[in-house]
Amino acid sequence: MSYLLLKYLHIIAAVFLFGFGMGSYLYLIAANRSGDPRVIAAVARMVVRFDAWITTPAGVLQLLTGYAMVSMTGMPWSADWLRAALLIFFAVGALWLPVLLLQARMQRLAAQAAGNGTALGEDYQQMYRPWLWMGVAGFTGMFLIVLVMVTKQAPWQWL
Repeated sequence: MSYLLLKYLHIIAAVFLFGFGMGSYLYLIAANRSGDPRVIAAVARMVVRFDAWITTPAGVLQLLTGYAMVSMTGMPWSADWLRAALLIFFAVGALWLPVLLLQARMQRLAAQAAGNGTALGEDYQQMYRPWLWMGVAGFTGMFLIVLVMVTKQAPWQWL
């Protein structure tokens, strides 16, 4: 596989991570604001599905194509910007699994409330708040990774 094809796939994976990730995040925030368990359950079901089928594989593709490009070019793994990008990538990834689990639990609680014709309970809100803030942290990290990749500088080199 050529370097340019790998780079293309790497960029497309980043677009999918951002696009589907941010879209899912914003849709679930909007659904939550409705306060309607039926809306939240339906949107959360799609968000969980899209994150499992599209966003997560895009993250795996991002890692694989990045590894292949570094290996192909013989770039040193000790480069500050590369180590910074990997550190941020794995930190964002460490947030991803809890986010997926919270989304699935939130969807189940919303579906139960919708089925019972009741309002969402405090247990839902106790999951929503950390989900929201982990999303903020994760997307901040993703913006930072792109900046590191474009500038080929680690954040501590910007000062």
